[in-house]
Amino acid sequence: MVKSRIKKVALGVLLGSLLLLLTGLPGVAKEIELRLLTSQVGVHGEAGWCADFVQAFNAEYAGRIKIVVDGVAEDSICQQKLLTDAAADTMPDLFMIGADVSKFNLLAQSGNVMPLNDYIKNDPVLKAKLAATDANTLAGYTDVNGNILGIPYTRPYIGTFYNTELFARAGIAGFPTTWNGFFTACDKLLAARITPIAMMTVGNAWCSMLLLSNMIGTSPEGMKWLATKPENQKLDVPVFIDAVRMLQTVLNKYTTIDAIGADYGVAANHFLQGNVAMIVNGPWMVASFSDPKSAPAGFEAKVKYALAPGNGLIATGGAGWGSGAKGEKRDAAVEALKFLLSQDVYGAYLSLTGQIPCAAVDISQVTYPRITQEFAPLAKAATYKYSYFSTAVKPAVTNALPQFLPGLADLSMSPEVFALKLELVNEAN
Repeated sequence: MVKSRIKKVALGVLLGSLLLLLTGLPGVAKEIELRLLTSQVGVHGEAGWCADFVQAFNAEYAGRIKIVVDGVAEDSICQQKLLTDAAADTMPDLFMIGADVSKFNLLAQSGNVMPLNDYIKNDPVLKAKLAATDANTLAGYTDVNGNILGIPYTRPYIGTFYNTELFARAGIAGFPTTWNGFFTACDKLLAARITPIAMMTVGNAWCSMLLLSNMIGTSPEGMKWLATKPENQKLDVPVFIDAVRMLQTVLNKYTTIDAIGADYGVAANHFLQGNVAMIVNGPWMVASFSDPKSAPAGFEAKVKYALAPGNGLIATGGAGWGSGAKGEKRDAAVEALKFLLSQDVYGAYLSLTGQIPCAAVDISQVTYPRITQEFAPLAKAATYKYSYFSTAVKPAVTNALPQFLPGLADLSMSPEVFALKLELVNEAN
C-alpha cells in the first residue's frame, strides 16, 4: 500500500512537471490572474459574500481565470488606494465603484478605467441584464465622452438607522418626524447619558455629509438645490446656510468626542457597539448588524430604519463594478463582471445588503432583511427624495468640506463663513 502511494505521488509530480512545461509552449493558454481590490474582507459585513463569490468564480473558471483578492480592511482607505492606483496607472482588474460621484469623476479623469461599451453591445446576455437599468442610473457610470465605465449593481435608498433600545431608555417612543422633534430627541438622549448620533470628518465625511444632505433636501427649495448641476451651484445661499447651522449644532453638541478626526470605521463602530443611538448610512450596513465580528449578539433586533426628519430620504445611484484591466486581461475581467450579475451571486448580495437591483435579476429569489422590508413602504411614501451633497457640487467642494468641519464644530467658524469658504472653492474650480 505504501509503495502504491509512493507511485501515485511520483506520478502526480511527473504530471505536474509536464503541465508546467506545456504551459510554456505556444498554443497552450496560461491561467489569467485578476486582482480584485476590495474592502469586503475581515470584519466587513460583506466579507463572507465576497469570499463565496471569489471561490465560486475560481471553481467555474479553474485553469483559465483566477481572481486574487487584494484586501484593504477599511472602505475609505480602499477607495483612496483605488484613486492612487488610478493616478499611478496600476489599476486593479476588478473593483467596486462606490456611491460617491466625486470619486467616480476622478477615476474617469484618470483614463485608466476600461470602457465597457463594446462588450455590452456585442454580448446579448450582458446587454439583456443591463436592459433593466434605467438611463439615469447608467448615465452615472458614464464619462463625459460617453464611455460606460461601470456595471450598475445596486440602487439604495439611504435613511437613518436608530437603536430602539436606546430610544426607549431615553423615553422616546419613535423616530422624530420633524427637525424640531429630532433636536428634542437628541436632548432627551443626552439627558439619559446617551450620545445621540455618530459623525465623522475624515475622508469624504460620509455620515456627516449624508446628514447635511437630509437637512438640505427636506424642503422644496432644498430638494431643488440638490438637483442643481455642479457647474451652476451656489453655496453662499440661505437654503444651504440654514442646513449648515443645524449641522453645526449636531457636531458641537450631539455626537461623540472623537467625531472630529474620525473616519467611517470609527463612526460605524460607535453605532454597532451601541455607543450612539443613530447613524445616517445606506442599507448595505444591515449585514453588519447580525455579523458577530461586527456587532454584539442580538443587535440586529434592536435596529430600525427611518426616513429623515421632514419625511425625506436620499435616493442615490449606489454601487457598481468596474475594471482597470489591460490587454488579455480585459476579456477575463468582463467574464468576472458577468459572473457578478449571475442569479446566485447577485441574489445573495441583494439578500445580504437589502438594496434594490439595477440590473435584471429574479427578485422572487431574493430574501430581504427585516429592516429593509419594514423600510420599503416608508421609502415609497416619502415626500422628499433627493441625491446627496457630493452629487450637487464640484469635486473640489466635496474635498474641501471635511477641511472646514472642525471649525464648524468648535464654533470658531459661523455657518455663513463656512458657506462662503466653500463658495470660494467652488468659484476657483
